[in-house]
Amino acid sequence: MKPAFVLLCYLAGQPAGMLHFSSVNNCDYFKKYLNDQTIVIGEEQKDYRCYCKLVKVNEKMRIY
Repeated sequence: MKPAFVLLCYLAGQPAGMLHFSSVNNCDYFKKYLNDQTIVIGEEQKDYRCYCKLVKVNEKMRIY
């Protein structure tokens, strides 16, 4: 097992994706740009919320 930082993004409370990073700085960089973005789907307006979290992953997992 090795440490990684996962970027968890939610669109209107539903999971919308995740990426694993080797550095908290990389994770935080993408979080700053993705967090609080607004998307309009039809007539609904939905917001992205993103978080960085320290996790352990398998040695074979690809980390950016």
